[in-house]
Amino acid sequence: MAPPIMEADEVHQSSSEEELFEEEEEDSGDFDPTLDLFADAQEHPEENTKYSLTEPSDEQFEQLLEILRMKIEDGLGECIYEVGIGDGCPDGLNAEDLAASKATLESLASAVNCDLSLLRDKQAEEGVVAEFLIRKKPSEEDFTEVRVAVIGNVDAGKSTLLGVLTHGVLDNGRGFARTKLFRHKHEIETGRTSSVGNDILGFDSTGGIVNQEDTHNSQDWKKICSQSSKVITFIDLAGHEKYLKTTIFGMTGHIPDFGMLMIGANAGIIGMTKEHLGLSLALGVPVFVVVTKIDMCPPNVLEETMKLLVKILKSPGCRKIPLLVSSQDDVIVSATNFSSERICPIFQISNVTGQNMELLKSFLNLLSVKNVYREGDTVEFQIDDTYSVPGVGTVISGTCMRGSIKINDTLLMGPNSLGEFKTILIKSIHRKRLPVKEVRAGQSASFALKKIKRADVRKGMVLVSPHSNPQAIWEFEAEIRVLHHPTTISVRYQAMVHSGSIRQTASIVTMSVQHMRTGDKALCRFRFIKHPEYIKEDHRMVFREGRTKAVGNILRVFPDAPPPSRGPKRDKMKAIYPGRRRRVKSFNDRLETTETK
Repeated sequence: MAPPIMEADEVHQSSSEEELFEEEEEDSGDFDPTLDLFADAQEHPEENTKYSLTEPSDEQFEQLLEILRMKIEDGLGECIYEVGIGDGCPDGLNAEDLAASKATLESLASAVNCDLSLLRDKQAEEGVVAEFLIRKKPSEEDFTEVRVAVIGNVDAGKSTLLGVLTHGVLDNGRGFARTKLFRHKHEIETGRTSSVGNDILGFDSTGGIVNQEDTHNSQDWKKICSQSSKVITFIDLAGHEKYLKTTIFGMTGHIPDFGMLMIGANAGIIGMTKEHLGLSLALGVPVFVVVTKIDMCPPNVLEETMKLLVKILKSPGCRKIPLLVSSQDDVIVSATNFSSERICPIFQISNVTGQNMELLKSFLNLLSVKNVYREGDTVEFQIDDTYSVPGVGTVISGTCMRGSIKINDTLLMGPNSLGEFKTILIKSIHRKRLPVKEVRAGQSASFALKKIKRADVRKGMVLVSPHSNPQAIWEFEAEIRVLHHPTTISVRYQAMVHSGSIRQTASIVTMSVQHMRTGDKALCRFRFIKHPEYIKEDHRMVFREGRTKAVGNILRVFPDAPPPSRGPKRDKMKAIYPGRRRRVKSFNDRLETTETK
């Protein structure tokens, strides 16, 4: 059953960039260097950039090649090149000029080891304007990674959609596709995700999908990554309210570039949908919406769901421009302008019939990385998970925030419970189960460590350069805003702090106001309860306890703050019962001996 078409005043359906951005408040001010290639373009229209690719001289070819290199570098391995747009003259090229321009562009792409693929062509005043995707060819050890967090209420179809996307098989309507992603037995039995799951979708240099149908294992991950120029990493998060702690850790610790908000068309916007949307907005993660189950939803119910969704996205709290994606033109417009964080594309799909699934895949293919990481001498790698692999030893995984790390590098890992950093050696590096020699800023990876026990490593630790002089922090100051709290917050209030991969209870030491309620904003000084953390200024944080939620920015850290005193009462108890655990063990041994006799 075809979904109803929304009214024009409710959701954008036009693929015209000019019409789409009438609501933007500020001009982006981006400057296209190709517009300044030829100074005398006005005097010689035939040398305008519109014709710059038709018959360029050797000097012009080198200029175009340098510009393309800059575009590829800025786009982290890819860019979209528009042919037929001129400066000061009508747009469009005839068939002969367009063919010549395409041939020149192919030569330019080949010179920088890239492939060229046509995205779309559209009619203009004097002919055709074409848009091409230029992307670097696959390299065995280097590929662009885009992390997408999958959020939404329970039973919205998150795991099912990922199973359909990554395994190339449609669902049978009873949860067949989602079983390919679950990690635990109870998840398969209940059909509900309770942990942070991961799966990948690979695209080659021409935009084709690398994943093979219904073959997905550890070896297949290596094959996908080795053949892909871009890999989309899906972070499958839990939708149930009791797993909110896990979902928040996935949004903060795994550092997603984008959020994919899933909504069941038949159920509508219920439960944790608004909660997850608010969390994405608070963390500054751009969100696009996928409305599922349109094959089983009555048209009137789908229409009501879409009206409510558009109303929420246009509300003062979100201030988004919703765009209903219904064609390939809409895909290109929304993907190329998605980084503005004002556009919110909306897809209506079915996991059973596959309706509009190709549009979603095309959109994912064109997504470009939002975060800008610094590659310098100083290394910073945050740990979000630990493993103990038989025959290998302790393995850690996480995201490289700064610098680059190579095999046999010596780094500092910490802080431990005493605030100390320990010297470690990197034994091997894997990216998406593919062995590599180096990991750079912005990439997620896992390391095998030499002579380190798993008990000595925890989530929230970092790897840093030995010369960076890292400090463990007990206290920090942050400006927070309370999103929801049933009563009031005052000094000594304790709640869970999420910042990056850090997840620890902290207590409020001082506040700039006496009390805080829902909607209030204040300057607060926090103190960690259990152990110090490696935390820095300008980091985002989420302050959570039950239904209480607050977000904010860390403004200052206090490295000189002393560790908390354990108090004389606790020390006295340790002195009185020094062998308590040993006596319990010996009692159990005696009990087993008695039963044996």
